[in-house]
Amino acid sequence: MSVSYRNNLLLIEAGRWADLLALATHGRVDGDEATPEERRELAHAVAVGASPALAVAAAELYPDEDHGFPGPLWEVVARRPWRDLAPHLTHPRVRELVAQTRVLHGEDLREVVESEIPLRLEPWESAYWDPEWDIPEYDLTGCSGCYQWSFPNWLIEDLPGGVPLPAATVEQVEHPAVPVLNGLNDPHKPIRAYALRGTAWEAAATVATDRETCRAAEVPFARAYPHLVHLATGTGPYAVPHETGQALGRLAVWRALRVMAGGGPVPAFAERLRCVTWRRPTEYSYRLYVAVEDPAQGITWAVTAAARD
Repeated sequence: MSVSYRNNLLLIEAGRWADLLALATHGRVDGDEATPEERRELAHAVAVGASPALAVAAAELYPDEDHGFPGPLWEVVARRPWRDLAPHLTHPRVRELVAQTRVLHGEDLREVVESEIPLRLEPWESAYWDPEWDIPEYDLTGCSGCYQWSFPNWLIEDLPGGVPLPAATVEQVEHPAVPVLNGLNDPHKPIRAYALRGTAWEAAATVATDRETCRAAEVPFARAYPHLVHLATGTGPYAVPHETGQALGRLAVWRALRVMAGGGPVPAFAERLRCVTWRRPTEYSYRLYVAVEDPAQGITWAVTAAARD
């Protein structure tokens, strides 16, 4: 007999987290039996409400589950400070993703954890990244919040100097970063990425649809960065909640930047980037348009993404 919704609630209300974890782990406690779906929901409740030790144990039941409502359990437990979680994290992948999530919450873990990606937000990462808005907030029944990846959205009206794109066309070139950028949102395949030899303005004019009607503006790369992270989680632009963890997006964006930088240091590369964004005034669907220029290489990478059902 399946565990009833009422019984689950009674266990949660009584704070019987050890029993809930046992049920989530084994599927059966004292004659009660849980379905796979119920076991996942119970693990989520433990990850939200239990002590750090039990919460981490619940998250490590699903170390490779990165998608699905209401979000990966490694992001759920990462609501707590690293010092509370670290002694209990035994699965390498969960440990890495929890650490990356804590960095997105603002922690500096450079001296305590080793990772391929720096475990502190760079200034261009933190400038427009707001953990209260850019990471979902989890409770016992689900989660809420988190920005969508649409960009520039209504940004152009907020910027002085939104202007038409120039009448320009530049040559597309082959570059190893293009397939990496195309893979940022693999489950939905909304992305088209290009490498062009020219400025960000020229690249935007080359790839923009209905160039004559577009309005464009130059923005700091830092302003586009949060939206690229959300895009790189692999979820849809209107998925609320996002159903996956933002640490996946940060890791993917850093890997893409490394290829774009040609093996050079990413922080110096990101600091020198010039970024142009644009939109069509009558366009109301979710989309992302950005052209990122490296003046040192004379190459611009343009990324366009559109909503897919």
